[in-house]
Amino acid sequence: MSEWIKKLIGIHTCFNCENTVNKKDIYSVDIDTADGPLHLKLCQNCADDFDDMLKDLEEKLNGQRNNTL
Repeated sequence: MSEWIKKLIGIHTCFNCENTVNKKDIYSVDIDTADGPLHLKLCQNCADDFDDMLKDLEEKLNGQRNNTL
């Protein structure tokens, strides 16, 4: 399927697993990084994994901050 048809009918590709997903089922992730803003489109499974990873990272960073106080 060509790219312009995918955009026309609202099919997106997951950044991580490269599965095609309908427009209403895709998750958009916007992150500010040191290199600039990052915009990802993820399927539900990859978005859940990404969310878990960020929660773990946040807990570890908070634990390090509490230890230094």
